Amino acid sequence: MSESDRSTKTPQFEAADETVQAIHRGDVDAVVVMKALEGPQVILLHGAEEPYRVLVERMSDGALTAGQDGVILYVNNRLCDLTGLPSERLVGRTVGSLFEGEAPELIPEVTVEASLRCEGDAAVPVAIWSRPITIGGTTATLVRLTDLSVRRRAEDIAAAERFARSVLEQATEAIVVLAPDGHITHASGRAEQLASQPPVGRSFSEAFPLDAQNVAEAGTLARFSAESLDAMLATKPFHGVEVKLRDERLAKHAFLLSAGPLVDDARASVGSIVTLTDITQRKRAEEQQTMMVAELNHRVKNILAIVQSVAAQTMRTTGSMQDFTDAFAGRLKALAIAHDILTQTRWIGIGLNELLVAVLAPYRSADDARVTIAGPAVLLTAGSVVPLSMVLHELTTNAVKYGALSGRRGGIDITWRLSGGLNPAVELIWQERGGPKVARGKSSGFGTRLIDRVVRHDLDGKTKIDFDPAGVRVTMTFPVRTQTRPATTLGPTTLGAV
Repeated sequence: MSESDRSTKTPQFEAADETVQAIHRGDVDAVVVMKALEGPQVILLHGAEEPYRVLVERMSDGALTAGQDGVILYVNNRLCDLTGLPSERLVGRTVGSLFEGEAPELIPEVTVEASLRCEGDAAVPVAIWSRPITIGGTTATLVRLTDLSVRRRAEDIAAAERFARSVLEQATEAIVVLAPDGHITHASGRAEQLASQPPVGRSFSEAFPLDAQNVAEAGTLARFSAESLDAMLATKPFHGVEVKLRDERLAKHAFLLSAGPLVDDARASVGSIVTLTDITQRKRAEEQQTMMVAELNHRVKNILAIVQSVAAQTMRTTGSMQDFTDAFAGRLKALAIAHDILTQTRWIGIGLNELLVAVLAPYRSADDARVTIAGPAVLLTAGSVVPLSMVLHELTTNAVKYGALSGRRGGIDITWRLSGGLNPAVELIWQERGGPKVARGKSSGFGTRLIDRVVRHDLDGKTKIDFDPAGVRVTMTFPVRTQTRPATTLGPTTLGAV
């Protein structure tokens, strides 16, 4: 007999087998049978068949006797219990008819496994062991059938337990398994990290004290005490409630609480699985998206207001439709340039030097350098790019139409410096030179009024416009923030002339 065959025998079976052998050798005159209620009983053995029946009937496993042709001659009560059939329906059948599929081959003292047919139920897995016996001079076969369903169920439970533990160990979310009374039986690694104390063995509300995220959900949770909340989570589906854990470590985190039933093979509830999904990043993204939409809406309204104001002012200060079209189109172009810059920099601002180069780029040529730019590195905020772009466009347009850029020899020097220490401000000077002589006391038009209004209201600064005969000089002072890199003087940068 192989080691594997020997290992399938139970100690009880080996003892029973030794007893059978002793009986047939005549070494045993009586059998002591243990009964739960009656205690030990001594049964005297009379005749060849009686001791066999006594022993087989007291077996904890099913047993039968089959003749040489495989026809069942005798079955014990335990086999009747396993099959759900009375002995009269079993005796006379072949041994092979008791099993599903192909009949197992009975090899003496070798254990095989098969599925025993059962009346009205699923088949029962059994281990089959047989050996020849002689009763009253007749040769027969003793077949012992050991019910493996309990062992298989234990193996399945152990495998399921290993699988569940593996899932929980690998899970990135907080998952706990609740018993019907609301106490935690299993917890994932993430759940153990979130819990205020070791979760297994505690109630859910004790391991994870909760606060609702909004008024509606707070009302839902408020209807339950800690005990009833545990019972609800353990017995009823519960989905999509935003909560926070009452823990200082997790004050900035938001979670989505869900619970679902855990059922057995009979579809009976044996508890629930509860998850706490961390939705902090999602909430932040939603808040950021809401803020961005509101900011975009605000910017669009501001742009429309600027366009409306520019259109109205331009209409009042131009004498013909053609003049209006030219002036209005130029100012809209300045807005477009500013928004292109902001789009390219994702609305985080741009350097003052880069903005000047972009705004003055349409007036460049390869002839000579008539516009110079020089100053330290300054980072403009996104909110200051559009108004400053409008101001620079008005100054450039005036210079092209009436000032230094209207002739061939004029030029513009743009310089700036920082002041103010912790609250820096930039002082930008626009100095025109070499253009037509400027008349002193010249009254300001819409362009200069626009510059003054934008600097004061949109840039929170101030302007000074000096109509010097040698060239218009505009000084603007407004607060900014410096770049994180050390400020260095740029340039002068030169741009070509018109």
